[in-house]
Amino acid sequence: MSNSESNSNAFFDIGKETLDESLVIPLDGYSDEEEERGKKRFYGFRLGSVNLLIDPSVRSEVFSDLEITPVPLMPDYLVGLCSVRGSLIPVYDLHKKLDIKANDSNSMNKRILVLDDDENMAGIQIEDMVVSHQFDEQDMQNGIQSEMDTINGFITYSYNFEGNNYFGFDHIKLFSS
Repeated sequence: MSNSESNSNAFFDIGKETLDESLVIPLDGYSDEEEERGKKRFYGFRLGSVNLLIDPSVRSEVFSDLEITPVPLMPDYLVGLCSVRGSLIPVYDLHKKLDIKANDSNSMNKRILVLDDDENMAGIQIEDMVVSHQFDEQDMQNGIQSEMDTINGFITYSYNFEGNNYFGFDHIKLFSS
């Protein structure tokens, strides 16, 4: 990636490495002082026009070129299975599962966000890269819903930042539905 791309875009490609906070380009910059004052850092990604947050306690990795094997006779939102560190995991297209229009179909199939570990591990095709963002814990809101009704049953909390809603979602509930 060129320097101009990294300066103009908060998204980046980390290949097959573990998602390490030192590699994430924060949208709002890092500050140890802010974290001491009740801020909580989240990783997030977009699903169409919806901004989703990954709970900081959930292990997450981004892969750019996993080999995905289709599984016959499965719903169209189950893209297939892939191997991550010797574990066979399902890979989902949440755009299809939740009926959300993708922003850029050309970038699909290139990046997989793998969430959790052990028996809960699953992958999601993502359009953009994962970003880091910090929110005041006191600003967490419950009860705010997305305009996408299909995702509302999986939202557990939300934050509003500069007029945009960011939704924390229960990935285990979503994957098991």
